[in-house]
Amino acid sequence: MTLFSNQVLSRFTELDYEVYNFILKNSGKIPYMTIREVAGEAHVSTTTITRFCRKVNCSGFSEFKVRFKLEKEHENTRKKEFDFSSIQDFFQRVNTETFQKQLETIAEIMAKKKQIIFLGTGNSGIIAEYASRYFCNIGIFSTGISNPMFPINLEFPGESILIVLSVEGETNILIENSAISKQKNSTVVSITNSKNSTLARISDYNISYYIQRELAADKEMRVDITSQIPAVYIVEALARLTVQRKQG
Repeated sequence: MTLFSNQVLSRFTELDYEVYNFILKNSGKIPYMTIREVAGEAHVSTTTITRFCRKVNCSGFSEFKVRFKLEKEHENTRKKEFDFSSIQDFFQRVNTETFQKQLETIAEIMAKKKQIIFLGTGNSGIIAEYASRYFCNIGIFSTGISNPMFPINLEFPGESILIVLSVEGETNILIENSAISKQKNSTVVSITNSKNSTLARISDYNISYYIQRELAADKEMRVDITSQIPAVYIVEALARLTVQRKQG
């Protein structure tokens, strides 16, 4: 359990926050200071420091120093664990002829469609809305849907293309909407992390970016925090290529 949880912070007095702010500003030397040194530099009494330590569930300043040091070491280890290598690998694959041909093929199709719809949920829903705005900004009207709970309005089913964004590619509502769109003779393109996902397999076209999945604990559930950098790159690349095809 973290020393400074929201519950603990909510119980702090004004004096406690003075100690807290001093500790954060001097985190590197706190484990090597005595209680008198901290009290002197923070301009509080040793009694105030002792009370502060008890409020963060430590028996005294000695225990607090040990736990604080361990917590900082753990935090630094977690920061070092963030690995950009999968993103770097993605950008290396982007430069291959095979990947570029994928983008060009889909851009060619998009340039001929009357209706372009971007679809996603969660973080991918945010990217879907961004994609729509990006396309509109460069002169190609499109729609972004981040809450696909209602039927998608396909004005020209045969002249529509649905671009579905999903890291995992297993979200039921996205799979259902993609299947319905295909039944109506619309073209479905999926942008996923893997071509082996259900969404990728039922799509007419799929672009997979293959980066390391990242999940973070959020109280009672696991939250997907996988980078959306590849999806953003793909969307912007498709936009630029589609404009070129329209102008050509």
